[in-house]
Amino acid sequence: MDYKWIQSFVVAAKSCNFRMAAEELHLSQPSITVHIHHLEQFLNVKLFKREKKRVQLTEAGHLFLVEAQQIIHQWDKSIERFQLATKGIEEKLIIAMTPLMVETILPHVIYQFINEHPSIEILILVEDSAKIEDLINRDQAHIGISLLPTRYRHWNQELLVESPLELVIPLDAFDDETGAYIDYEELLHKLQEKYVVTKQVSISQSYVVKRLIKDGLGMSFLPRMIVRRERMEGRFNIVPFDEIALPSVPVYLFYKESIRVPEELLCLFQTRDYL
Repeated sequence: MDYKWIQSFVVAAKSCNFRMAAEELHLSQPSITVHIHHLEQFLNVKLFKREKKRVQLTEAGHLFLVEAQQIIHQWDKSIERFQLATKGIEEKLIIAMTPLMVETILPHVIYQFINEHPSIEILILVEDSAKIEDLINRDQAHIGISLLPTRYRHWNQELLVESPLELVIPLDAFDDETGAYIDYEELLHKLQEKYVVTKQVSISQSYVVKRLIKDGLGMSFLPRMIVRRERMEGRFNIVPFDEIALPSVPVYLFYKESIRVPEELLCLFQTRDYL
C-alpha cells in the first residue's frame, strides 16, 4: 500500500470531487483516479460509487476513511519525531496561551526552561481563551494557559495565579521636581461629577490599551500582572480605587492526562511570581 494512495483517498473523500482533490494535492485528476483504483484493488473493495454523475463514498469507503485518517495522522507524527531526533530534540511541547499572558513574565519563564533543556522544543501559540480548550482537545496544543477553566473534569488543571485589577492612568506631564502635584483621586471625583456619562472604548488586546494610556489617551482597569514592568519603571500611575471591590483575573493551566509535561516546567510555572 502506497502512502500517496491513502493521501489521495482522504483528500478526495472530503469533497467527493477528484478534480478538487487533484488541485489540493497539486496532481493531475488522472493521477488521483489511478491512486484510488490501486487502493481499491489492494483492499479488494469499492471505496467510491457514482450516483447521478456525482461521486459518493460507499459504506466500505466510510469505514476505511476513519482508518486512513489515523494512518495519515500517525505518519505525520512519525515523520515529525524523526525530524526532531535528527536535530537532537527528544520532545516537543506546544503551549497555547492567552494574549494577556504574553504581557507577563511567563514567556521569559518558558525561554529559561528552553535554555536549560535544549533537547525539548517548545512552541507558543497565542490564542483567545475561548479557543484554547479546543486546541488542546484537538491535539493541536499540549498545554493551555487560559483565563477560562477547562470543562473537562478528567484533565489536569490548576489555578496559576489570581491577579487583582488596578486603575491605571497616564503619568503626569511634569517631572517630580518642577511639576505640580495632582491628586488623582480628587481628579476622578471631579470627572465623575462633571461628566455623568463617560465614553468607553472596548479594546481586546491589552498591549494596545497600555500604549493608549502611555500616550495619555485614557485610563483602564488592568490586571496587576501585565503592568508589572511599567510599575517598576514608573511609567504608569496606579490609583487606589476603593469605591467598589475590584475582582481579580484568574489564570488557569490545564492539559490532558495523556500528556507528559516535564516536572521542571511545571515547577517553574508554579513557583514564579506573576504578580
